[in-house]
Amino acid sequence: MLDLQGAGRNGGRRMTVTSRPWLRLGIIPLLVVAMAVAIACADGDDEPSDTDNVRVLASLEIFADMASNVGGDRATVAALLPSGADVHTYELPPSRVADVARADIIFLNGLALEEQAGEIARTNASGPVIELTERLPVIDGNPHLWLDAGLAARYVERIRDELTNIDPDGRTVYEANAAAYLEELESLDLEMERTISTIPAKDRRLVTFHDAFVYLAQRYGLEIVAVVAPSPGQEPSARDIGELSDAIEGVPAVFKEPQFNAAVLELVAEEQGVQVLNLLSDAYVDGVSTYVQLMRFNMNQLVEGLGGD
Repeated sequence: MLDLQGAGRNGGRRMTVTSRPWLRLGIIPLLVVAMAVAIACADGDDEPSDTDNVRVLASLEIFADMASNVGGDRATVAALLPSGADVHTYELPPSRVADVARADIIFLNGLALEEQAGEIARTNASGPVIELTERLPVIDGNPHLWLDAGLAARYVERIRDELTNIDPDGRTVYEANAAAYLEELESLDLEMERTISTIPAKDRRLVTFHDAFVYLAQRYGLEIVAVVAPSPGQEPSARDIGELSDAIEGVPAVFKEPQFNAAVLELVAEEQGVQVLNLLSDAYVDGVSTYVQLMRFNMNQLVEGLGGD
């Protein structure tokens, strides 16, 4: 059953599930892991190396983009999960598990976001596995800190420091690259703050399918009034749908994420004549291939849906 509870300012209601999906650790297929490690041991030493770069793996393309900006020419960076994959449930193929064993360093978000992929990384990594949310302020265990550009800057600082730890000769490069990227993120943060502030105060209300935007809302002055996040395979009841319908009454727009089936939200929005737009949390879409582009996409969608300049 979906559980409506108080959330946000002004007594807004929030529709969530009792068990958050990122708090469920998946069962690791031991046979797949064993096969993958065997592959790594069998061919890792024979694979020709045409570069002395630091081999970096990041769980998501967003974090790989951050690592690429910091690492520059000294790092070869790849994402562990493909864009659009469900980070909570995606099962790594053996070839990717072998990449884990060969990586010099792995960056995860942490807070159980990656689930199965994160457990395999911790089990099979030969280098350090870094959780980027470590020691950062967390709201109710929610792992989506990077949707606050100020907290994303903290991710970048951690990436800079950890790359320097394993590659001290690259300190000057990492510090210079990080400084330039942090300046870009600071400008992005201010741009988002100014732009979202042009939305009329009464319309700065968010109804989303996935409970991913608490940090974005907190940083940029939005109020989350409803979230619909049913467990896999769970169908909402007629009562759930009715409560959602009440929650979005008078809201200019509601927001889904393209990688999730948001049919319930779309149905209720259609009945009320409310437009449905996309917000992005951990997946790219056409025309969006960097973290900065993702954040600007969200900013523009919010302004389009809720009003503003």
